[in-house]
This record gives sequence, structure tokens and C-alpha cells, in this order.
Amino acid sequence: MAERWSGRSQAKAKGFSIFIWWIKHLPLIFSYILLSFVALYYLFFSKVANLALKDYFNKMQLSRPNAIFHRYKSFILFGQSIIDKLAIYAGAGKRLSFDFENETELRRLAATGKGALLLGAHVGNWEIAGQLLYRIDAPVYVVMRDNEEENIKKLLERHSAGKSFSIIPISEDATFVFKIKEALSLGGLVCMHADRYLEGMRTLEGIFLGHSALFPLGPFYLGSRLNVPVAFVYAMKEGRFHYRFSCSESYTDLDAPTLLNRYLQLLESKAKAYPHQWYNFYPFWQ
Repeated sequence: MAERWSGRSQAKAKGFSIFIWWIKHLPLIFSYILLSFVALYYLFFSKVANLALKDYFNKMQLSRPNAIFHRYKSFILFGQSIIDKLAIYAGAGKRLSFDFENETELRRLAATGKGALLLGAHVGNWEIAGQLLYRIDAPVYVVMRDNEEENIKKLLERHSAGKSFSIIPISEDATFVFKIKEALSLGGLVCMHADRYLEGMRTLEGIFLGHSALFPLGPFYLGSRLNVPVAFVYAMKEGRFHYRFSCSESYTDLDAPTLLNRYLQLLESKAKAYPHQWYNFYPFWQ
């Protein structure tokens, strides 16, 4: 069986601490320069990630899909997304700028007071998307696996300039679902990834880039059953220090397969517009 996503980050606390120091004491460009050497390591020594990217670029039908520069650019942009996230998290991201597309839809959803489910993917910078929701007058919750190393979490908390969202950790039982329902009842915007699943999870099958792939059932099932609007959000890097945050139209009363199809339509358009900002470094298609 092909190696799949394990649910665990490969990041180490020592690496985070080095970049946090650089980010807090030097202009952001210096961290980007340091990152270029780290990206070379992954380019030459991460076999699974490189094979996964080759498969992805072939399905994208890029010119010279197996060329090394495609993979190096992806590793560079992925590393920059982590640096930018840390800069925002530590209050050192003043160099970063943002445009906002369809922010009025988010404000409309917040104004209803009924809550909304916001689905994203490992395309672009999901963490920055969550941070940027501070602009919206509603509590923000991010559903995520609580699987970072304990020393990484302590390191981030020590350097944090203050979170703009609360975390709902995914648990082995269904208690996190009740927390999601409670957050929505408070008028919250609940954010979830919808592109990765772990072995043993229930899944839905969809067509992505012309090929069949499996996606986690949970986000789409919740979106079809909780009687709240569902929208898709992304933050894509468009320049060295610039991002475009976007929100789709919202959907209600759709069943899970139909909601997945709407999600995949936008996900595919984002991947094609920003082909090097796809950050699923494992065999995505089976």
C-alpha cells in the first residue's frame, strides 16, 4: 500500500526556534534566504514528497512536469508559508500585505449570528487565512488535529502575539462534533480542512484533476447536516510578501456528495491558478 498522510507534522522544535529568532530580529527576507537551503534538503532527501509532487505535476499537465525546478519552487513556497505564519503568529508580519476577495460574504454570514462552516485545503496558506478572519465580527474556531509535538506548542505559545481564533481539537470520539455545534450556536465561524483523511476514516470519492481521489466524509457530512451555510476560503501567495484571501459564495441545503463537488471545482481552479502552492506531499491519488 502506498504511504499515506500520517496526520503528524514533520516539523521539529529546534527548526521552529531558529526561524522564530530570525523572524523576530531580522527582516523577513533573511528567513527566506535561510529557507532556500532547507528546501534543498527536502528536494534531495525527501523521496515520498518528491514522488508525490511529480505525480501531481503530471496530473496538472505542466510543461516538463518532472523538472526539478517545479519541486524546488513548491518546497520554497511551502517553507515561506510556514515562515509567514510564524511571523503573523509572533506579531512580526508587518511586511506582509493582503487583498480580500468577497469579504462581504463573510461579513454577511457573521451578521446573521447563526454561524457558518468554512472549508479549506492544504493549498496556499491555511493558517494565515485563519488569522485574517480577525477582521470579521464573529468568534473564529479552527478544527485541527492536536498532534504537534508538545515542545513545539509551548514554543509557539511563548512567542505568540495573541491568537485571533480558538482551536477545537479533533478527538477519537465524537465530542469534538458537539464542540463544533456549540461554536456554531454562538454565531462562530468554524474552519476545517477538507482534503486529507487518515486510514480508517470514512471517505467520499471525487474527481480531482481528472482522476479519482478520496476525501474525508466528515466536513461534507457536517456541512449537509448542521443547517448552517458552508463556504470555502483560501489565502494564496501572489508576490514575495503579498497574499490574496478569498471566500466563495455560501451554500445551504446541499447533500454531502454535491457539497464535495462544489468544493472540488474551486479547489481545482485554485490549484491550476497557483500550481506550486499544493502542499500535500504524499500520494494523494490511489
